[in-house]
Amino acid sequence: MIKGKGAARRRAALLLAAAWLAGAGPALSAEAPAPQRLSLAELRQRLGAPGDHYADLGGVEVRYRDEGKGPVLLLLHGSNGTLNAWDGVVARLKNRYRIIRFDQPPGGLSGPVSDDAARTVGTPEALVARLLDKVGVDKAAVFGTSSGGTLAYYFAGTYPQRVTALILANTPADSVAEAKIQTTPALDVEIARAKAIGYRDLQYWQVYMSYLWGEPKRLTRETVDYSYTTGLRAPEPNPFVLYALTANKQLTMDHLSAVRAPVLILWGRRDPVLPPAAEIALYDYLAGAESRSVVWLDTAGHFPAQEVPERVADLVDAYLRRDQ
Repeated sequence: MIKGKGAARRRAALLLAAAWLAGAGPALSAEAPAPQRLSLAELRQRLGAPGDHYADLGGVEVRYRDEGKGPVLLLLHGSNGTLNAWDGVVARLKNRYRIIRFDQPPGGLSGPVSDDAARTVGTPEALVARLLDKVGVDKAAVFGTSSGGTLAYYFAGTYPQRVTALILANTPADSVAEAKIQTTPALDVEIARAKAIGYRDLQYWQVYMSYLWGEPKRLTRETVDYSYTTGLRAPEPNPFVLYALTANKQLTMDHLSAVRAPVLILWGRRDPVLPPAAEIALYDYLAGAESRSVVWLDTAGHFPAQEVPERVADLVDAYLRRDQ
């Protein structure tokens, strides 16, 4: 049973989800036929946009965008996301920064990761280094959210000379697999139903993302539709081989302790996956950083950069210009 203010917020989220679904029509029925899986080519045709570029990085084809002028800011999205998760932040900052972002392969519109390519690239942080080399960037401020934050501190710990500042939003440090994540009954139903029907339908994504948002009224149908569509991609044989994961505790601690850049931690206080205690642990593990600052976002959930992009962009801008 979920008690207290969190219960009221989650009940509100579920009511909002129910209202949204009621207007979405019969396509959300559990009895509807399963949609056809989409090939990578079909996804690129549907979702590709001007500004998309593709780079072969050690045998992995990566979709990326390189926008704006000024100091370089590298953005790393979280699990189940794509570079589109940063649209709001980029719109706010691209007049002052050169912003680079990409789809973590094999997700989004990036290509698959073969066994040979995984061996060639070696590590997820080495993939990031290859991309920066490709676009001619030596150093960058790096901003990662959720598992993208894990990748960010893996990169910062491995290549300290290439990171001018490290920004982390709701990023795990301890193993997520061992965490006791509190879900809701409605989400539990959707997880079980997705397993039963063999895919995650629009209803699943609406309930799941409402659960992650601090204020579900900020969640747009466009955002849900995009996650649903990218989630229809045909399964990949190596989905996480180039992801930075916290499951290997010693490897994670080694990377965290090697971070030397100044660090800004942004934390959505209403995150049901990573509560405030997770932020405290992350802060403590970054003891070797030049400096550490924390800003709490009281009404945001797990993905502040998507939920309150203007606020996040302004905080990042102020932090990166703090010595000017």
